Amino acid sequence: MNKFRVYTFSVVLLIIALFVSFPTSAQSKSEAAQTSAPIPLEVVLGTKSWTSQLIIDKKFSPESKLGFFSLSYIKANYDNDEYLRESLNLMLLKYELVKNVSVLSGAAYSSVWGFRPYAGGQYAYMSRTFMCAIISGLYLSESHNYEALAMAEYRPVIKDNWSLYTRAQALYNQNTETGKHDRSHAYGRLGLSYKTFSFGCALNYDWYGPMKMEDHQWGIFISTLLW
Repeated sequence: MNKFRVYTFSVVLLIIALFVSFPTSAQSKSEAAQTSAPIPLEVVLGTKSWTSQLIIDKKFSPESKLGFFSLSYIKANYDNDEYLRESLNLMLLKYELVKNVSVLSGAAYSSVWGFRPYAGGQYAYMSRTFMCAIISGLYLSESHNYEALAMAEYRPVIKDNWSLYTRAQALYNQNTETGKHDRSHAYGRLGLSYKTFSFGCALNYDWYGPMKMEDHQWGIFISTLLW
């Protein structure tokens, strides 16, 4: 199956899946927001690879200071190039010190380097039209990699259920033992939102290793908020 057929099949399959789930996901935001934070799920169909990202950031109860943060990222290259295949699963417990500021502790598993314990902090803010989050910490392994992840979304209302959708996300990971770059990325999104669904253009820049091997591509994204 060539790249064009894989690309087309993936687009059709994803659109069908999203529309099938539409009645459940498109429930009243005001009602759902009272009891739960949304779970953003994004899929990007790029010129070279397919990526997905799922983020869960929830408290154990509305009044609790304890919560859970999880990030799952998958990148699959159409040509199956080994250095462009990766997955990352980050699973952390969080404790809110003051409003919007939490400490984090847990572990991560990567298809590249395996298992690493993690400790760090988080700042997060969310409103109807704007969201931002910064997570920074250390992997407690031999190399003590430092990592910072920042993301921001802006969704100004256009009319009724339609909004402009813009998002930026950046990651930087450095090996503190050698002082050299390990992994980083810069992602941008521009599109439209209808209720809980968003779609549009995507631009991904990825860098790997001390030599900062670069992989950049453009594509389309489809995302939704799960409640």
